Amino acid sequence: MKQKLLLLIPSLCTLLFGSCSSTDAVTCYLPTTEISSNSPLVPGATLELETPFNDGFEVKYNWSGPNNFQSNLQNPIIKNVTSAMAGEYTLKTTKGICESIESKLLVEVNAPNIPCTTNKNTIVFTGSFAPIKFNSVSTSNRTDNFTMTASSSQGDLRIEFANDVKPVPGIYTICSSCPTSFMEKNEVCVSFNYLDLARAREGVVYISSSNGKLTAAFCNVIFKPSSFTLNASTTITEN
Repeated sequence: MKQKLLLLIPSLCTLLFGSCSSTDAVTCYLPTTEISSNSPLVPGATLELETPFNDGFEVKYNWSGPNNFQSNLQNPIIKNVTSAMAGEYTLKTTKGICESIESKLLVEVNAPNIPCTTNKNTIVFTGSFAPIKFNSVSTSNRTDNFTMTASSSQGDLRIEFANDVKPVPGIYTICSSCPTSFMEKNEVCVSFNYLDLARAREGVVYISSSNGKLTAAFCNVIFKPSSFTLNASTTITEN
């Protein structure tokens, strides 16, 4: 959107005769602002809206979006997003009387498509092994890694993240060379102490969050202890 400023500019006849004048329109506008985000997201994740625009002068930012979102920050952050926060976000910048064309950005917030269904805090196996019900699910960051632990009298399931920071919702890849201190931030180590210590070597773990409680789920992940193989699926939510 261009904003016009009308200035009285004396014409030649005004200067010569002092009896006439004219006006010319001066157009004042800012360049279109590029905006970006870390979309797509899953519910519970943190939305980061960004723009690199800053010409060193006093620029004002006016963000708007779904769920009555408004912000005057250059790079606003929205924590714990929900599906209601998905949609079109817009930004207009102004400097004095000048303003930019409205920039638009589509943000997606979708629940992960988990390809299996299990009962809460229960691990099930393909084959002759009976399901195991976990008595408790807890989280800890007292070591170098944030860890989710699901415990039962028959064995414990552990999911370890790359650092001691509470993980954001998303899809994490199971690290094939666990344990290691060189995991990427989107990787996890998964182990299951059932009859023997077993580690998962491939697959994905879906992490979501609701009311501050983390949920982890995975489907058909292969654990390979020394004497047998487990094909396991589960959904665990911290108590």
